[in-house]
Order: sequence, then C-alpha cells, then structure tokens
Amino acid sequence: MKFLKEKLRRLFTSRFLKRSLLVFAGTTVSFILLFLLFDRLFPVPLQRLQYSTVVVSSDGSVLSAYLSKDEKWRIKIRKEDIPENLKKAFIYKEDKYFYYHPGINVFALTRAFFQDIRARKVVSGASTITMQVARMLNPERRTFLNKFKEIFRALQLESHFSKQEILEMYFNLLPYGGNVEGLKAASLVYLQKKPVDLSPAEIATLMIVPNNPNHFKLGINNPTILTERNKWLNRFAKAHLYKQSEIDQPLTEPLVAKRGAMPRNAPHLCNRLIKQLKDANYIQTNIEFNTQKRTQQVVLDFVQKLALWNITNASAIIIRNKDHAVVAYVGSADFNDVKNQGQVDGANALRSPGSALKPFLYAMSFDEGLATPKTILYDVPCNYDGYQPHDYDQTFKGKVTVEDALLNSLNVPAVKMLSKMDVNAYIGLLENGGCHSLVNQEKKLGLSLVLGGCGLKLWELAGLYVSLANNGIFEPLRWTKDQAVGKPVQLFSDNAAFMISHILTEMSRFDVPANIEGAEDFPKIAWKTGTSYGHRDGWCVGYDDKYTVGVWVGNFNDAESPELSGASCAVPLMTKIFSTLSVYNDFNWLKFPKGLGVHWVCTETGKIPGTYCVNQVLDYYIPGVSTTETCDHEQLVYVDQNEKYSYCKTCLPAKGYKEKLYPNYPPDMIAYFELYHIPYQKVPEHNPSCTRVVSDDKLAIQYPVNGTEYLLMKNESHELKLKCSASNDVSQVYWYVNDKYIAKSKPDEAVFFTPDDGRLKISCTDDKGRTANVHISVKEI
Repeated sequence: MKFLKEKLRRLFTSRFLKRSLLVFAGTTVSFILLFLLFDRLFPVPLQRLQYSTVVVSSDGSVLSAYLSKDEKWRIKIRKEDIPENLKKAFIYKEDKYFYYHPGINVFALTRAFFQDIRARKVVSGASTITMQVARMLNPERRTFLNKFKEIFRALQLESHFSKQEILEMYFNLLPYGGNVEGLKAASLVYLQKKPVDLSPAEIATLMIVPNNPNHFKLGINNPTILTERNKWLNRFAKAHLYKQSEIDQPLTEPLVAKRGAMPRNAPHLCNRLIKQLKDANYIQTNIEFNTQKRTQQVVLDFVQKLALWNITNASAIIIRNKDHAVVAYVGSADFNDVKNQGQVDGANALRSPGSALKPFLYAMSFDEGLATPKTILYDVPCNYDGYQPHDYDQTFKGKVTVEDALLNSLNVPAVKMLSKMDVNAYIGLLENGGCHSLVNQEKKLGLSLVLGGCGLKLWELAGLYVSLANNGIFEPLRWTKDQAVGKPVQLFSDNAAFMISHILTEMSRFDVPANIEGAEDFPKIAWKTGTSYGHRDGWCVGYDDKYTVGVWVGNFNDAESPELSGASCAVPLMTKIFSTLSVYNDFNWLKFPKGLGVHWVCTETGKIPGTYCVNQVLDYYIPGVSTTETCDHEQLVYVDQNEKYSYCKTCLPAKGYKEKLYPNYPPDMIAYFELYHIPYQKVPEHNPSCTRVVSDDKLAIQYPVNGTEYLLMKNESHELKLKCSASNDVSQVYWYVNDKYIAKSKPDEAVFFTPDDGRLKISCTDDKGRTANVHISVKEI
C-alpha cells in the first residue's frame, strides 16, 4: 500500500504530468479561443429562419397565413404549440440523448467515423437534433468537411440557445416537400389541424416524412407512409412512450392526408392587419374562431336569399362590449366571389349610414336639456337655406314625441333638432366616438349629417354604438390581443345612454321584422336602422350588455335596389347573427341609472304640466339639466258670444264676451295644417275695430302679380321675388310653390327663388292661419 502511494505521489509530482496538464489546459484554452474567434467570424446563419406571417384567433387557431419572404410556408411554432407526446416521439426517433449532450454525441460520432472510413463515404452521420438544425440552417452536400462544419455549428447553437429554443428551430425547419417547411405548416396544409390536436398516428406520420420528403410524399405515397407509420407506432409501444391500448386504435387509423390550401378565415380583417403590422410574424386577434365561422355562414346564406332583389353582398362585425374586442369580422358574403367583388372589404368601406346616427343626436340633446323622450317635436315642412328635408315615405306626421321620431326614424324632427344645436359639437362627438372618417369631410358636413350626409365605415359605426351599451363611454376597438387599452371618452351621460337604449328596445316600430310574432329566439336587444339615399345601403346595429352587432347590406358596385332598406334587409340579418350569440327572455340587462329622474309631463308638449293640462304621462328626465318649462299648449282667449272675433285687453268690452281655451300651436304647425287642409281649431280673427291692429288684416301677395307671365332668358340665372303684406299681429309667413314648402320669412321680408318653366301656384300662409294664393306662368325665351 505504501509502495502504491509512493508511486502515485511521484506521478503527480513528475514533470511529465505537469507538462501533460499544461498541454491539455493550453489545448483547451486554444480550442475555446479558436471557437470564440470562429463564432465571431461566422455567426449562426439565422437568415434562413424567415417565417410566414400568420394571423390567429383568440384561441390560437390559424385564421390566415401568408408566404414567407423566401416563398415558403414556414409557420413559427411556439412552446405552447408542441404537446409533450409529440416532443417525446421526435426525440425518441432522432436523438434520445438530446437533453444530455452539448450538441454532438461523441460516441455516435466515433462509431459513424469508422463506418464512413470503411465505406470511404458518408453513410452514417450520427446527427443529433442540434446538428440537423445546423444542416437545415445551411443546407450543403454531405461530405466530411461539411460534417465538421455541422459539428461546429451544433456547438455554436448550444452555446447561444437553450434546448427548448433549438427544439423549436428543429420543428420550424423540418422539410415536408415543395415549399412546406416546419411541423406547424405541415400539420395545417396536410392534415388541416393544429399540432396540439394531432393524434399519435398523425404525429408518427409527420415524424417520418422529413427523413425523405421526395419518397414519403403525403397525398401521393400514403400507403408507403402508412406502413412506415405503423412500424414506428409499434416501436413507441415497446419503448413505453404509449401504452399498447393507446396504440391499438391509431394502428387502424386510415391515412387521408393530402395537400390542401392554407386556412382563409376572416380574410378581409387579416389582410388589413397584415398591411398595418408589416413586420409581425405572429398576429393574435380577438376573433373567436367558432363565432367567426358561424357569422360568415349566416351572412352567406342570407345574401343568397337576397339575390332575387338584386342585392349581392353584406358585411358584419361583432364586438364584445366589456373590452371592445372585435370577435367576428365579415367583409363580404364570399371572399372568393369574383363576380360580386367579394374581395372588397365592405366593413371598411365608406358608405352613407342613413339614419343610423340619429340616436347620438338625441343623446346629445338630452344632455343639453333640449329634450326628453316625451318632448314633442313637429314633423312639418321646413327649409334651411334651400335644404328641405323630408321623411322616408315623403309625408309629414305633424306632432310627434322624440321617442316616436327616433323609433320611426323621422328625418325632419332630427334636422330641426340639429338646427337648434351646434353642428360642430355634434361632429366632434362623433369623431371622439371613433368616426375618424369624418375628419376629412368636415368642410362638407351640415344639417344633412344626421340623415347620413357623410361617409362612415361599418366598424366605426358599430364601435360608436358600443358607447350606448357602456353608459356613454367610448373606447377604441381592440383588434389584437396585445393592443393597448384605449383611453375612455365620455361621449354622453349614462342617463342619456339609458334613455336612448330604452327607446331602441321598444317593439312598436316600423323596422320590426314581419315574422316576429312567436319568434322565441328573437334576441332582446336595442337596435337602430339606416337606409341611404337611393336605396344603396341598408344598415342595422343592435346591442345588449354583452355584444354589439353591426351589419351592412348592399352592392359593392353601388347599384340601387328598391327593396333595399335597413328595416327589410339589415334587421333580419342582424337578429340572425345575434341569435347565434345568446338568447334573453327579457330586457333586464338595461340598468336604471341612479341619477335619472321620472316625472309627469303633458302629452301635448312633453313639458311640465300647466293649469290646463289634462292628459299626462310619465317621462324620464335628468335633474338639473332637463328643461323645467311649464306647458302652454292651450291659451285663454277672450271672444264674443258667437266666437267670431277675439279681443285683446285693449279692446275687451265691458260685457258680451266670454273666455275660451284654444290650442297654442307654433307657427310652422299652423302652416302645416293650412297647407294640407287639416282641420284645426283657430283663434277667431282679432276685433277689426281694435286700435292696436290695422283695419285691413288680410294677407295679400304683393309680388309676383297674379295672372302675369314672366319671360326669362335661357341659360341665365334668374330669381323671382316673393313679397306679401300682413297685419301687424303676424310674426312669420310661410311660402310655397305648387304646394311645396320653400321658405319662411318675416312679413316685411322679401324672399327669392328660381322658378321652373310653366304655370306656378304661389301660396303664402301666416302664423295665424290666413292664406293667400296667386297664379303666374314662367317662360324661357
């Protein structure tokens, strides 16, 4: 024992050992320095890792994919895309010691070296997964020199990347024939599945092909692949990667793999996002995959039924209200329909929204104290510097409430309301609500804006309606998972939002679908329609507390269709889509705000009841904001016993008179009655002998002269003057040409208009109900 210890002591203190250790250390240091030098001079060629851009749904399902810059289908796989059983299968087959070696397997390399020497060519590469990655990053002929390059690259990869990262590179570069590379791309192209959904048989199939893609061609050599697949499945069972019971079924599983097209779901949205996020390889949207598929099918089926009406397309969007996420987006009925321009994105196209902007005008009027739901408006002829709005059916309804005007989408009351407000403030509200398309149209916008005199995109309009569902608060739509939450903007109060939503849930309205009776699946929602001028666009946006659904129906070639309207086409589509989301039995989702009040108002004006108000109704109001004006719909008038004359206090006789209530109609309502010969209770003409009133209280047209023919020069602009005389108790007069309203003015004010050829009837009505007419003729010479 002492002898052995002495020998060891001499060995470790000998010059030979010291020299050997120094040589080993020097060699190691030299090798490390040389490796670091080559690592700096020849970095890992990662330029080959150019991935396809892929757009996925919220659960990771692929919506659409786009070729990489080198024209490959190479979809980047992520850690969460690789199930554990898939990882084990590939490692078992390709590199059992993957997690234990530094990139090369020295024992396997030594064995392969002597085999290759004997054969005088490379017959066994002993390649680890890391070495395979090195070869796939820089493909070259299989030679001894290139094998040493692979070894260097493998060590280099292991020094820079983790095992997980190297494994992901491996799965991303595996060749599957043609321009398909990577496990995820192959899984989608050949099996139409995500890697996490692959069965053991499908995993074995995709594990075999990369060894010889030219021999194992999926869809062509399936029988050969099937035989090889089953061999490996049995090996997995023997290696206890799977239980035998887990292999029995996959062994009988048929191989139906064939090359198919990449998924093309939500193509319009994906194309938009690709343009916006040019450098992104992976875009995760908020699209709910199943919701998107259902919505696309509903739109397609619905449009096919509209073909008889020459309506060929539709678009739809679904927004989740709580986080403003877009969960479904359909740009057209069929993206591949070339005949009907299916690749046009209707949800992102500028179209006239018709009456769909009216709810926001009335919400604004509620917050400004100008109106409440029961406030009375007057749907009668009006003229604003030549702009003469009229209702959809070309008629006027006379006296209506705000809620009736909104539910029945009356145009004149909306224009009158906007005329009382600041148009720029209304434009500002819409722009703050995400309608950014209006910015470039501001110079052209006026009172017609509220009737659709502008261009908006469906997603802008639907995003604006989300604010009604969210207590008047607007936030930008969220298209992708990583998109930052936008800054909230309070467009209008929660009180105004509630009142508008409460109105829009009413079922007594013109745009309720005809087959609503007994429709148990009709969603309990609030909704508003819009129809553009000329029947080119039909709109409907519906919402509850969870979702907002917006739809557009029309033709991308801008063709008109008499049957096209929001009520007849857009509402049924919107409700069909909504019914696939949820079903409600009542309107309990609509919550009453704490700050909202309820009081009685007069049904004649919607104002606080006065002395003579008999009929009253409950109405919502905003305390401290809504008007507290008392109703004056009736006035007390002194008349003689025969009710032929009325008296003022100046001419009131000592006796022989009585008091009587008369309706206190506004002047434009009186003019409406007179124009359409609608009977109404008039205040008797004033006492002709009263000193406060001129003796001649008749209304007379001074110009043009009755029975005169006016000659006008062709190709020149000519205007005729309208002038009247009226009693001094008249404050306004209303002018009509051929019974069409053109203007209002003060009694002593002249009005000018451009006449047409032919006979014309000129009419003037004062605010007391008196009317005068003249007839003239106009001829161009």
